[in-house]
Amino acid sequence: MQKIARTALHAMGIIVVSVLVAACSETASVPGATLTLNGCRAANVDNEVRCATLDVFENRETKQGRKIAMNIVVLPATARIKEADPVFLFAGGPGQAATELARESLIILGGLNGKRDIVLVDQRGTGKSNGLGCRFSDRNTPETVDPIKRDQVNRKLLLECRDKLAKRADLTQYTTTIAMADIDDVRAALGYDKINLWGASYGTRAALEYTRRYPAHVRSVVLDGVAPPSMMMPVTFSRDAGAAYDKMLSACAQERACVKQFPQLKSQVDELLASLDKQPQKVSLPDALTGILREVAVTKDAVLRAIFSTLYVPEMTALLPELLVSAKEGRYAPLLAMTSAFGELAEEKMFLGMQFSVVCAEDVPRIGADKGELVAAPFGGMFVRDYLKACNDWPRGAMAKDFHQPVGSDKPVLILSGGLDPVTPALFGEEVKKSLTNALHLVANNIGHGVSGRGCAPKLIKRFIETANVASLDGQCLDRLPRPMFFEPMQKKAEHGIASLERSPPQRLTEGAAK
Repeated sequence: MQKIARTALHAMGIIVVSVLVAACSETASVPGATLTLNGCRAANVDNEVRCATLDVFENRETKQGRKIAMNIVVLPATARIKEADPVFLFAGGPGQAATELARESLIILGGLNGKRDIVLVDQRGTGKSNGLGCRFSDRNTPETVDPIKRDQVNRKLLLECRDKLAKRADLTQYTTTIAMADIDDVRAALGYDKINLWGASYGTRAALEYTRRYPAHVRSVVLDGVAPPSMMMPVTFSRDAGAAYDKMLSACAQERACVKQFPQLKSQVDELLASLDKQPQKVSLPDALTGILREVAVTKDAVLRAIFSTLYVPEMTALLPELLVSAKEGRYAPLLAMTSAFGELAEEKMFLGMQFSVVCAEDVPRIGADKGELVAAPFGGMFVRDYLKACNDWPRGAMAKDFHQPVGSDKPVLILSGGLDPVTPALFGEEVKKSLTNALHLVANNIGHGVSGRGCAPKLIKRFIETANVASLDGQCLDRLPRPMFFEPMQKKAEHGIASLERSPPQRLTEGAAK
C-alpha cells in the first residue's frame, strides 16, 4: 500500500510540477532570442528566475556526435524597461558552476539587476552542463592516516574517475577557448548583442579569452583577482602564497598585541615544519563536524595546506598565529579543522574533472625545470607535485597558438586585486593592464582573494558597468578597508589580579598524544 501511495503521490507530483512549469513558461523577452526561458528557482534566491538549456556539440570542430546541454539561469531585470546589455558571470576554479552562485551574484551585482539581466551559465564540465566531478580520499578513508597509502588511494581514485568520465565525455574538449564559444552561442540564443562580463579568479581568464575571441559583443569587463593567460597554475601559488604568508608574519610583528602573544612566531612555525618534515605525526583528533575521534596523519604538507587555505580570507588569517603556535605545542585540531572545511568545500563545489582538463592542457605543460623563483619557501614544490602526478594520467586537449599571449583590447576594463591575495596577486592585474588601453586597476591592500563583495566595491562595479567608463571611478574607498586584528586567545584573571593566558580551552574530546 505504501508503495502504491508513493507511486500515486509521485505521479501527482509530476503533474503538479508540469502544470506549474507550463504556467510559468514564456518566450524570452529579448528581441531576436531563439531560446525559450522557463520559470524556475535558484538556491537561496527569493524571487523566481528563468532557466533554459542550449545544446552545443561537445566537439565544436567536427560538429558531430555527443552534445552538451548548457545549463542557463537568468536573473531577469526587475524594471519594466531594461537595458539591452546584461551581465554575464564567469565563475572561478576552474571547476565552479556559475548557476550555483545566484545568491552571491546578487550580493555583488544586485544593484544592477534593476535594469539588467544577470546571466549565469554553467561552463561545460561544471554544474548541470555535463559536470565532471571526481571524489578523492577524505576523513572517512582509513588509508588517509598514512601519506604514502593516501597518495596511492588518490591515484587509484583519479584513474577510476577518468575512466568513468570518459564514458560520457571527451576530456580533451573542456578547455577555456572551446568553452567560450559555448558562451557566445548562449549570448546569441538569448538575443543579446553586447554583454558586460564579470569574472573572478579563473573566471577572469575565461572573461579575457571571451574578450579576445568575441570583442564585437563585449561592452565592458570586470576582472576580480586576475589569472592572466601567461599564468602557470599552480606553480605560481608557491611564490604568491609565500608572499602572502610573509605579509601575515610582518603584520603580526607590527601589531603590539600580536607580537606580545607570539614573539617567536616565525621561528616556531619553522621548527614545526622542520620537525614534521623529519617525522610526521599520527594523532587522534576529534572530527570537526561530528566530534568522533579519528586517526590523522599530520605532515609538513598538511600544515602548509592549512596555512595556504586561510590566506585566502584575512578574517581567517587573523587566527593563524594562535593556531600555528597551538600546533607547535602539539594541539593540531583547530588548525586541521579549518583545512577539513576547505577540502570538503573544494570537492563539493568544484568539478575537479573539468579542472584537470583545463589545468593539464593550459598550465602544466608549460611548467619546466626552470621554474626557479616561482617555487619559494615555505610552500616549495608541493602544489606542482600534486598536479604533475594527476596530469600524467589525464587526457590533454589542444591549445590555440595565441592562448597564452596577452589580450589586447580597447574595451573599458575594471581590474580589482586584493593586496593579500595568495593566488592572484596585484602583479597579475598590472600585467594584463599593459595590453588593455582603457583599463583601471584598483588594489584593496587589506583584502585577500576576491574584492568585489567587499566594502564599497559593489558600488564601484555598479557605477562602472552603468557608465562603461573608468575615468570617473575613485577607488580610494578600498584603501579604507581595514585588515582584521589578529586573534588573541582568551585571558583569565588570576586571583592576585594579573591576567594570564589560557591556552587550553576546554574541548569536547581530548586530543590524543602523538604516536
